Amino acid sequence: MKTKLITLLALVGLSINAASAGEGSASIGYASDYFLRGSLVSGEAVQSSVSYETEVLGLQGSLGASTSQSVASGTDVYIVGGQLSKKLGDFTSVNLGLEHTELVAGDAFLDVRLGASLDTVLSPSVVVERNVDQSLYTFEAGVSQDLDLKVATLGLSALYGNTDQASTTNVDYYTLGASLQRSISDNASAEFGVDYVDSDTIESESIFSLSLNLNF
Repeated sequence: MKTKLITLLALVGLSINAASAGEGSASIGYASDYFLRGSLVSGEAVQSSVSYETEVLGLQGSLGASTSQSVASGTDVYIVGGQLSKKLGDFTSVNLGLEHTELVAGDAFLDVRLGASLDTVLSPSVVVERNVDQSLYTFEAGVSQDLDLKVATLGLSALYGNTDQASTTNVDYYTLGASLQRSISDNASAEFGVDYVDSDTIESESIFSLSLNLNF
C-alpha cells in the first residue's frame, strides 16, 4: 500500500508541475461526528482540506487532500486523490481518478473512481469506485442544489450509497444535507451545515458542522 501511495503522490506532483495557472481552495472546521461510507469513524473532529484545479492536456484536472482529526472517540483519517474530467456536450461531464484513504487505526485502501454528472437542475451525479487490492465496489448517486437567499447561499443535497465491506457483505447508506454559506470577504466564506445520516450499520444520526473556506 505504501508503494501505491508513493505512486499516487508522484502523479500528483507531476500534474502540479505540468499545470498552468489554476484555482485553489482550502477549509478548516469542526464536525460533531465523522462518517465514511455509512460507518461511524469518529466522534467530534477537526477537519481540514485543500484542493487545486487546472487544465491538464486539454482536460480539467483536480487534486485534493483532506484530514479528519478526532478529538473524541474514533480514529484520524487522511484522504488524498486526483482526477481528470472532460465535458461531453453542453450538460454532461465524466471523470476518472484515484483516491487513497488511510485510517490511522489501521485500514488503508486505494480506489479507482469513475464518475459522471449533469449540469442541470439538481446536478445529478453518480460515482463507482473499485478497491485496487480487492474486488470491492462502492456506488454513490446524489443530487444537490444551491439557492441564493441574498444574505447567504442555501445548499441542499441528498445521497444514496452502497459499499462492499467484504466479498459477501454490503451496506446501504443515505445522507440528507443542508448548509448555509455566507461570504465574509472576496475570498473567504463561513459555512454551517446539518447532515442526516442513516445506514445498515448505524442508527440514524444528525451531524453538525462549521467551517471557514478560502479561495486562492
